Amino acid sequence: MQKNDILKLKNKDCEIQFNADLKKFCTFNIGGKSKYLFIVHTNDALIKVCSFCKLHNIQYKVIGFGANLLFSDKGYNGAIIVNRSKSFMVRKNCVYLDGGLSLGSLLSILASHTLSGLENLASIPSTVGGAIVNNTGAFDCNFGSFVEYVECVKQSNLTKKLRLKKDDCSFSYRNSLFKSGDYIILRVKLKLYNSTKEKILSKIRYYTLLKTENQPINFFSAGSVFKRSMLPPAKLIDELRFKGYSIGGAMVSIKHAGFIINYNNALAHDVLKLIRIIKRKIKEEYKISLVEEIEYVKYIYKKD
Repeated sequence: MQKNDILKLKNKDCEIQFNADLKKFCTFNIGGKSKYLFIVHTNDALIKVCSFCKLHNIQYKVIGFGANLLFSDKGYNGAIIVNRSKSFMVRKNCVYLDGGLSLGSLLSILASHTLSGLENLASIPSTVGGAIVNNTGAFDCNFGSFVEYVECVKQSNLTKKLRLKKDDCSFSYRNSLFKSGDYIILRVKLKLYNSTKEKILSKIRYYTLLKTENQPINFFSAGSVFKRSMLPPAKLIDELRFKGYSIGGAMVSIKHAGFIINYNNALAHDVLKLIRIIKRKIKEEYKISLVEEIEYVKYIYKKD
C-alpha cells in the first residue's frame, strides 16, 4: 500500500496519521504505534475509510475514546479508526445521535432539552458508540435501557445500513451484540424522560462528585478492570491486600481496588501481568474466575 493512495482519503472529514502514538487515543495512556490512524468526523467518512481498508486488506478497528482499551506495546499493524462523528437531533423526548458524540456532550444536550435518564453516567469517558458496545452503566443505570434502535453496518456488507431494535441488540451486563466486532455503529435513537433542567443538573453534579470521591480520576486508567461476579471484584482484591501492589509502572489503585492505574509510564505488559496475578490469586482463594471488562488490542502479525 502506497502512502499516496491513503492520503487520497484526506479531507475536512477525515484526518490521517502514520505511525500514530496510540497512547494519545486511550485513557490508559499505554500502547505502541498504529501503522495508520484515521480520525473521521462524519458517518460517510467512517464507512468510506472502513471500505477502503477492507478493499486493500488492511486490518482495522473502530474506536471512540479508547476508555475500555489496552493497546499492545508493539502497537497495531493496521488502521485504527477514531470515530468523532457528532451530529444529533432532538424530537420531543427522543434524541438521535452519531456514535462519535461524547457522553459528556450528550448529557449537556439532554439537560438543555430537559430530558432525564442518563445522569448516573456523568463523567464516564465514553462516546455514544462505546456506551452501546459495552452497555456502559453506573449506579443501576445502563445505557442500553434507553435505546430504541441502533443504526449500523455489518463488517461483511458495509454498503447496507441496518436498523436494529433494542431487543435485537442483546444488551446485558457490560455486553451487547456489538461486542463481537462484527458491526460498526453509526447512529442511535434514545428515548428518555421529561424532567426539569435544575433536577437534571443536580443529579449530574451528584454522580460526578461520587465518582471523584471514590475513583482514581487523577491517574490514567481504563476504568474497572473486571466484570462483576458473585462478589464485587474490588472487594475481593481489597481483601487480598492488593491495593498499592505494582508491577513496573502499573499499580492497583489505593483509592479503588477495582482499578489498575498507569502511575509511572506503565507498559501493557505490566498491566497484563498484574491482571494474571490477581486472577490467579482470586481463583485460588475464592474459587471465582474473574473476567476482564477491558479489551486488550493485540498487535497483528500480518502485512497489508
